[in-house]
Amino acid sequence: MNAQLPTPNSRTGTTKGTKRSAFAKATVDKSKSTKKGLIKGSFFAGLLAFSLFAVFAVKTTAQQQLDRVVARIGTAALTQTDVDAALAFGVIDRQAGDPVKQMIERRLILAEVNRIPPPEPGETAINELVATMKTTAGAQAAAVMKRTGVDEKRLAEFARETLRIQAYVAQRFGGGPRSDQQRALWLTGLRARGDVTEFTPPR
Repeated sequence: MNAQLPTPNSRTGTTKGTKRSAFAKATVDKSKSTKKGLIKGSFFAGLLAFSLFAVFAVKTTAQQQLDRVVARIGTAALTQTDVDAALAFGVIDRQAGDPVKQMIERRLILAEVNRIPPPEPGETAINELVATMKTTAGAQAAAVMKRTGVDEKRLAEFARETLRIQAYVAQRFGGGPRSDQQRALWLTGLRARGDVTEFTPPR
């Protein structure tokens, strides 16, 4: 039996075929690896996007709860942030009654003060009252300012408003028991005439 020896051409063809097969396999393997990488990348990208969305949603919900509108005085909104800041810095007193109603009365009085303004308080008086307000808030002053967004400028404005209200009331009603009665009646009239809407918090 005569064995046929492989010719140079057949060896070359076999080698080329083997190389093509190896190249094809490598291409398939690379394609599979690329697909796996894309799938893995898409998964982690989706996970990251979901995490960011969740964090944003939580922050947004918290901010919405913090800035909930508790009343409207005319076209101006009174938010829970306003009430919380006023309580913390002693602008209103929790022992004097409903904080929201106190803030509504304050806004109504300020409208009257702006209509017939008393002399402007001096910078020294404003700074002294700001220092007193910070003392009232105590160690929590910085945390309250950060939480409610109240900065030094707003604290000074709180103090200025309080001093203007005090000057207006003293100028209009003076002192004594009779002046207290007159002031109470005046406040009742302001509230009756004012365009005030209170909002009940959701349960």
